[in-house]
Amino acid sequence: MGTPENTFFQNEAFQKEVLRYMGCKDAQIDERIVSQITLVSEEISSDINARNVFGVWDCLIEADTVTLSGMKIKSQALVNHLRNCNLVVLLAATLGTGADTLLRRYSALDMEKALIAQAVCTAMIERYCDTVVCEIAQNPRLDELHPTTRFSPGYGDFDIKWQKDVLKLLNAEKSIALFISDGYMLIPSKSVTAVIGFSKEKIDANEKCALCTNTRCAYRKV
Repeated sequence: MGTPENTFFQNEAFQKEVLRYMGCKDAQIDERIVSQITLVSEEISSDINARNVFGVWDCLIEADTVTLSGMKIKSQALVNHLRNCNLVVLLAATLGTGADTLLRRYSALDMEKALIAQAVCTAMIERYCDTVVCEIAQNPRLDELHPTTRFSPGYGDFDIKWQKDVLKLLNAEKSIALFISDGYMLIPSKSVTAVIGFSKEKIDANEKCALCTNTRCAYRKV
């Protein structure tokens, strides 16, 4: 899937997400900042190349371990997240190198724009991933199953080092030019790896923050 629709940044919900990532969720909305968000979003959306790759696997959930495609992931948080799921999707998605180029440019020229651009890119990759998950759910293997929210390496006790294995399993370097540094950071930076479980039981996936154990997160909504 390519670049998201160029009009989505005009959506009020998207703008509120950007303000939340900027740390402004409790502040009165400043029309000048909203105007800047729209301007920066236009510039970024015209210069990104959003891409994704995913795969569907059977999984085995044990006491504190999730096993899929030969990977044995010891993580109580991931076990709890995937409870009652017997199929999982591994997803890797990126906004591409264009976003990083613009972020560096903003940082050199205008720190306010740089702050806004960081928040815009974060909201964009999240919105893009939401769209991709909706498309993934149409996969025949997942018919009549319900998705969990996305759960990424680095959440809780799900070690960030697993990002390397996820990228390798998805062949993400070749398929979407997504790499990982020695410190397990994704390159380009505005990228995501995630696990999504699918279950026969209806899962309330509308409120991501409600299922997260990091109660001190600056971006937490609940």
